[in-house]
Amino acid sequence: MQDILSQEEIDLLIRAASEPALDLDRDSDEGSADDPLYDFSRPNKFSKEHIRALHRIHEQFCRTYTGYMSAKLRHRVDVKVHTIEQILFGDFVRSLPNPSVLSVYKVHPLEGYAIVQFTPDIAFLLHDRLCGGDGIPMRRSRSLTDIEIAVLKRQVLSVFSSLLSDAWRDVSELEFELDYMESNPQFLQIAAERDAVALITMRFSLNETSDMISICLPHRTLEPIIKNLTHIRMFESLQQPDPQRVALLKEQVRAAEVPVEVELGRTAVTVGDLLDLAPGDVVLLDRKKHETLDVKIGSMTKFKGTPGRLGARFGVVITTVLEPAEGGLDDE
Repeated sequence: MQDILSQEEIDLLIRAASEPALDLDRDSDEGSADDPLYDFSRPNKFSKEHIRALHRIHEQFCRTYTGYMSAKLRHRVDVKVHTIEQILFGDFVRSLPNPSVLSVYKVHPLEGYAIVQFTPDIAFLLHDRLCGGDGIPMRRSRSLTDIEIAVLKRQVLSVFSSLLSDAWRDVSELEFELDYMESNPQFLQIAAERDAVALITMRFSLNETSDMISICLPHRTLEPIIKNLTHIRMFESLQQPDPQRVALLKEQVRAAEVPVEVELGRTAVTVGDLLDLAPGDVVLLDRKKHETLDVKIGSMTKFKGTPGRLGARFGVVITTVLEPAEGGLDDE
């Protein structure tokens, strides 16, 4: 029988009865020094799977927001997820500089709020760029004026909330609506000081300036949909695309404006000949009059056509649609 004690164990029990202070489990106590301690004042509300899901959602948001802001500012903008961690709301408030650019969003249909924090340097840089400047941050931080807040709301924060809602669509139909803005972190009263929040920190880069943008999502706000923050649920939603979203995407693609150019031909001239050109001079091109012309979409040759006239206007008739392999991809 495996339950029979050995002579050594019997002797140890007899000694323990006569010496109550004897440590019977010395070996196990020695190994317990390295065991992690659980802090009941900071309970883990977000599991590792939740953190991974949040990382995926906001990576998708960063890619979309990067493309949109790069086109809007006509300059390369880079936004990437830096860290995602769980902290207490009080610690988050105390970590913010004063002044800050704090945007408080209502999260519909949930009963709660989310906070997006920009540093004043990023806010002034975006405002300067949107108003036609070179995108140079202010030397000294200060609170935003009413005009600067209006520009930021209309050109930056409204798009931020819309794209953030799209990024969350695979989890739940959430709508982030800007409620109000604040500059002093101490005036934020959307959660208790001991409430757990997910803090998403993103690195924003424009020109030579690099700084952080923070998104604070209280667990109390996400609690009704926290079970949806799993890879299985999110990938299931991706397998069946929403027909309305597909139709909207097609409509947006059809409405997109792209440059269309017709290339009559090419030639090489010296700078002297170019400066001596006068009305009536003839420039010889490398294409004969009976040859088809290249019709370019952007920088890619997509069609072949023949020149002509439509009333008082010049035009071109599309005669051939080129395949991608022969569409002049080398021109990009």
